[in-house]
Parts: sequence; structure tokens; C-alpha cells
Amino acid sequence: MVEAQSQYLLTGQRGELERLQLQARVLEPDANVMLDQIGVQAGWRALDLGCGAMGILGPLSRRVGASGKVIGLDVDPKLIDAARVLGQEKGWDNVELREGDALQTHLDPASFDIVHVRALLAPLWQHKDTLLREMLALTRPGGVVALQEPDVSSWTLCPPPPFWAKFKEAIVGAYNAGGSDINAGQHTYGLVHQAGLENVQLRAAVVALPPTHPFLRAPIQFATSLRQRIVEGGFLTEQELDDAIEACEVSAQDPGTFGVSFLVTQVWGWKPRT
Repeated sequence: MVEAQSQYLLTGQRGELERLQLQARVLEPDANVMLDQIGVQAGWRALDLGCGAMGILGPLSRRVGASGKVIGLDVDPKLIDAARVLGQEKGWDNVELREGDALQTHLDPASFDIVHVRALLAPLWQHKDTLLREMLALTRPGGVVALQEPDVSSWTLCPPPPFWAKFKEAIVGAYNAGGSDINAGQHTYGLVHQAGLENVQLRAAVVALPPTHPFLRAPIQFATSLRQRIVEGGFLTEQELDDAIEACEVSAQDPGTFGVSFLVTQVWGWKPRT
């Protein structure tokens, strides 16, 4: 079994932890819509696989209530520690955080009413079948499997800064170079159907980012984490990368620039009862 940690590209440094928590806050309104459409109930047992530093632990915690339970699992102990601190600040008394591998969780099978991942299939793309099998195994009959995965086709700054097209292409190429797929959201609907889930639902979410919004810097943070891969893979030279980052920094602080986030494809379905 290949551990999920070996596949994660964007872990470790403090900046990445902050990016993940910012991303979770930006995407939370649409996560709430998805959970409302699913109909998550008080008393449910919920699992957020690959929860990172925040995930959707808060939205799940509020819905399952005191009679329910939320498990957040991530392979990175630094992210789990950050999520634990946040949970204590927010009063998520029904949330339990565990360090573990999403591909082999060792959690009790068929013990969760909902099993969720966000932006986890993308880095683990070459292990997608293993991940889906694990999610299905952990879901009780009649429970819900839910995935939120990215599609960067909408991701842009407006107006685009100099070098934007090549910069974005370099980020995508470097991310995918190890067998990941930053556009995993384009494939999740078909995968969920093939997995045998019933009444499969689909929703697409994209966020408009007003001028100076901190998430306008997300491309810079991605490129910084992927810097070695970008340069060694020949996607950009050191100088080209530095120039592109500088141009993106200027745009992110420009009161005349707004942005559009990457698309998040939300797909969910119900595990057959028999």
C-alpha cells in the first residue's frame, strides 16, 4: 500500500497551513449548500477524510449536533494539530481528529452516515480506485459518499497579469507530473456512477474574489509549494517563475483586479442498502 503522505504535494510549511484554512473559509458557503441538499441530520456519524487544517469539520459539526460525531482524518500531523487548535477555539466538542492514511484508514467499516473528501482525489489520482473503495467500505448501507474536487478551467485573475497563461500552465503541469490530476473534478461524476452509488447528484461551485481578497494569492502559494517541480520539470526557469510571481503579487494587491476561483465539482450519491 502506498501511503497518502507520499502523494501529497502541498504540505508542511506554515504558509500552506494558512492557505488551506483560507481555502476552507472561502469554500464553506458552497459546502453548506451541498450538505443542506444532502440532508445531513442531527445524530449522524460523519467522516471528513483528508480534512487538513480545517476541511468541512465546522459545517459537519453544526449539523450532526451533540448527538452526532465527526471524525477528521489526515496523514499530516501538523495539519491535524492545527485543526485541533481551531476546533478548541470554535467549540467543536463533537469532533475527533485522528492522524491516518485515507487509503487505509483502519476505521470500522460501514460505520458512517456520510464520508466526504475535498481536493483529496486530485493528489491521489493514481490511487483513485483505492480511495473510492475505502470510502464505500466506511459508509453504512443507505449512507452518503460525497466528493468535492477541483477543476482549474475557471481559475483566473481579471485582467490577467503578465505571464498568467504560462504561469497557470506551469502550476498545472508541475502538480500533475507525479500522477496527480488538478482537474479531478472533471471526472468525479463518472467515477461515482461507476462505483455503483445511487441517485447521484451534481453541483458546480465557483467563487468571485473581489479586489485585494487574500485568496487572489492562491496561485502564488501553489507555485511556491511547487517551485522545485516547476523549475526541475522545465515548466519555467527560475527567472520566469520569479517574474510571474511578482506580476501576480502586483495584481493581487491592485484595487482594479478581481478573480475567479477554480471550479469545485460537488458530487454525491447514496450507497445501496442491499
